[in-house]
Formats: sequence, structure tokens, C-alpha cells
Amino acid sequence: MALLSGTAELQCKHCENAFHIDASELGVDQVGADERQMGAEIFYAGAVELNCPKCGGYIEVKYDASEYPIGCPGSSDMHAEGASIIRGFEDIDLSLQDEIYSFDEESKLFLPEEKKIITDLYSGVSDLIREVSKTPTLLYKISPRQFEELIAHILSQHGFFVDLTKRTRDGGKDIVAFRSDLGITSKFIIECKRYAANKPVSVGLVRSLYGVQVHEGANKSVLATTSRFTPAALSFAKTRNKTQWAMDLKDFNDIYQWIKSVTPDN
Repeated sequence: MALLSGTAELQCKHCENAFHIDASELGVDQVGADERQMGAEIFYAGAVELNCPKCGGYIEVKYDASEYPIGCPGSSDMHAEGASIIRGFEDIDLSLQDEIYSFDEESKLFLPEEKKIITDLYSGVSDLIREVSKTPTLLYKISPRQFEELIAHILSQHGFFVDLTKRTRDGGKDIVAFRSDLGITSKFIIECKRYAANKPVSVGLVRSLYGVQVHEGANKSVLATTSRFTPAALSFAKTRNKTQWAMDLKDFNDIYQWIKSVTPDN
């Protein structure tokens, strides 16, 4: 995924006050994709509405960018309403997309019902899975990163060798999983979207994942979400999945069944 970094300097058009905003405030995310000759072209967008720290004037900053082919920055544009841009953010950084970390790294998981933080990833995810099996709607309260860790743990419990990508850069994939049976190894890429129940996964995200799958040479891709998929997304996956092996889309009900399959009490 393309991410901005650093800070930008703006000057309010109402009072000429200069101030900085951090790249993370724009919440840049993938918004769509198109298929082209060399794979998918991915589009990103982000925006933030704020008030001038001095006069309180309304300011809106928007950012758009593209990536084609995957891993290569394309065009980008940043513009502001109510302010002038003195200095923009740093360039898109896609160079670290292959960095990964495994289950031996520390992770903090917060269980809302028990009001406690667990720092051991393996035992922490096990406790989280137990809680979600009793209260499925807890899936909507955990962070996107916790959802990725939960999915990775489930896969590892079912015999996959799993690596999670770094928190800040995933290159269009959250999890890379491998499985070897009879000495035959298969590669899977899994994208996780912890969305609200009323926010379905669009066809753009499914197209993008397919592009990453082709680029990575993976045997299969999986998009796992706490929500559901639009009809266009389901149609695209079905079209690309002519052999019934290329891509799987897993929604809230599927994820809950996964959770039940590894719940300690079961």
C-alpha cells in the first residue's frame, strides 16, 4: 500500500498563520484499481478537515495517488481548500513492502470486556479468539491490526506457516502464508479488512488484491473482512475464479466460523 510520510506545512488563507500537519491525519487508503497490461493500477486517496490553530478557519486537505505497476509510484497530487501548501509530504514510500515479522514479536492486544492489555501475541490472540467466540460483535471493536493478527493466528492453527507484514507497509497484502503437503508448497496472500457491518468491501479492493496475487505469483489470494462484499466484488471474484482456486472472499459469517474452529473450548 502507498503511504505518505513526514509532515506538510500549510499557511491559512484567512489569517496567514503557518502550521504543520502529519501525514497520518489524512488516512490515505486504497480506493480503487484498474487492470492494465502489466497488472493492476491501484488508486489511493486521503483527506482531512481541520481548523486553523490560530483563527479557527475551515481547511480541507486532499491527496490522490496511483501505483502502477504494483510497487512503482505513479502520479500524486495534494491540494488544500482554505490554505496554501508551503511544503508537501515526502514521496510515496513503497520500498519496504517486503519486510515482515512473525509471532515472536511483541504485540499489544486490548480486550474491552476485561479491560486488560495482553503483550504476548500467541496467548493474547488465543484469549481474544475466546472472547470473540462468545461475543462475535467484538470483531467490530478491535483494531484493524488486531484483526490481522487474529486471522494470522487462525491460519497458523490450521497448519499454515504465517508471516505478517509490517504495521506501516503491506504492499497490498497483510499476510503471506505457506503450506506444504507431500513436499508441495503453496503460497497464499491474505488481505484483511476490519470494516463496520454497514461498510461493504468494494470491487476495487478485490481487483487490487488480484493484481497483487498475479504480481507475487501466489497460488491463491483471500480477502477476509468483518463486513460483506458488494455484488460487483462477488461477481469479479467469480469471474477470475474460473478454476475455483484463484481467489476466495470471506465475510463476517465465514470469519466467525473460522474463530469457532480454533476456540479452545471447542
